Amino acid sequence: MVLSFTSQRRYATYGIAILIAIFSVSPASFAQDHNLAKELSKAFRSAVESVNPAVVSIQAESKTEPVQSAEIPEWFKQFLPPGYNNGDQSPQERRIDWQGSGVIISPEGEILTNNHVVSYTNRMGQSTDATKINVTTADGGYYEAEVVAVDPQTDVALIKLKDTKDKKFPFAKFGDSDAMQIGDWVLAIGNPFGLNQSVSEGIISAKGRTGADVPVGANSEFQIKDYIQTTAAINPGNSGGPLINLDGEIIGVNNAIQTAGAIAGNIGIGFAIPSNLAKKVIDDLKQYGKVNRGYLGVKVQEISPEQREYYINEYGINYGAFVKEVLSDSPSKNAGVEEGDLILRVDGVKVHDSGHLINLVTDRRAGDKVELLLLRKGEQLTKTVTLAERPDTIEVASASTLSEKYLGLDLDTLTAEKAKELGYPEDLKGVLVTDVVPGSSASQKNIAQNDVITEMNDKPVANVDDVEAILTKVTDEMKSDNDDERPILMKVHRAGSRLHPIFVAPYIELN
Repeated sequence: MVLSFTSQRRYATYGIAILIAIFSVSPASFAQDHNLAKELSKAFRSAVESVNPAVVSIQAESKTEPVQSAEIPEWFKQFLPPGYNNGDQSPQERRIDWQGSGVIISPEGEILTNNHVVSYTNRMGQSTDATKINVTTADGGYYEAEVVAVDPQTDVALIKLKDTKDKKFPFAKFGDSDAMQIGDWVLAIGNPFGLNQSVSEGIISAKGRTGADVPVGANSEFQIKDYIQTTAAINPGNSGGPLINLDGEIIGVNNAIQTAGAIAGNIGIGFAIPSNLAKKVIDDLKQYGKVNRGYLGVKVQEISPEQREYYINEYGINYGAFVKEVLSDSPSKNAGVEEGDLILRVDGVKVHDSGHLINLVTDRRAGDKVELLLLRKGEQLTKTVTLAERPDTIEVASASTLSEKYLGLDLDTLTAEKAKELGYPEDLKGVLVTDVVPGSSASQKNIAQNDVITEMNDKPVANVDDVEAILTKVTDEMKSDNDDERPILMKVHRAGSRLHPIFVAPYIELN
């Protein structure tokens, strides 16, 4: 493109104006900004110096049951070196190692960390407790530690250093996480990738996040999630370390990160357990040996886009938790809560979503009475519920389909009408994901409600029967081959996505 003389003169004028603006900053203004930066740096340094001596590195290991190695053929034993047990292949024990972070919270060496730092969870969501825990302190001390108590529902754990010979340790103090505001500066300290005492800075991006998916064993769908979201870099190995304010107080426990595909590191979205929640859990565990939490006895789900549109158009409501099941002989059943109700408020507090409802209820104790505001068939009504104590697990109904049993997917055949409604091509053939069990194999691969699966193991699926037939064949082969787990390749479409269909491979597990 060739610019006219007039255009050239205009752009030159713009450029001169920009240069004048850049270089017209007064020395006084520059000095003021420089001093503000130095003061912020000083605040960072002071906060780190007060907490860093209490931050520890945790190394954990677990030994699995002995595994019988394949038997060596007799003809091959002649090639083995002398002293090789004559080819004896006795069952071999396997060891799994992992690491994380923690923070000392008492002079006696009590350490706050994550439950998943002291127990290992594999890709199938199965957990095994650490059989040995070693801790390296900031001054280079090396100690064994023991688990005092854990709370899988919040992923909080308390461990204690052993054989300390009455040594007193530097410890960090708790701050008030409720007092922190979006935009406040925070610092994350821990041992990412084994780099001890690493510090990163950021701000609080959001509070009360409930969507971060952190599977913890078989009961991940029962986990309490109430996260602080932060831009402070959190990477593998940071788990269990403190998130602190500029006063050098613990306001969170680093717990999880949002990742982008195969990138297993920080992308600016990290999550921490609020300190007020962690402190309540620790205090209960130390005093009672367990955490006393309120329990409604309902299963709830997020409002689907279609439901949200209906509630907005009909009632001007775009919030709440949808009751998909009321458990028998539960507090909610006894109070008259029904399947299909939309829970709008708890004791006058607006319920943003299902995760928020769980947090509001579990923050109370068994025996407390709560008033629920419900929307039922266009009518608002109130029910008073006397909370029971939240159990460690909930009874899950037996899966009615193989897709639900092995993958955690509720599926329905995609119709042309439904495809059009969700923004898919009307001629798309496949099965519609109507629900995903949290923590399931499909959930861990980020398969979501309203996704459409069009292929499984390179075979087209046009209806639920096609899916069941493929899963039947795969599971029969697994049983025949004594194979406990096997991936199944899926071609998945997502409405509104400009990307091509993606391929994911959740695992099927027989046991």
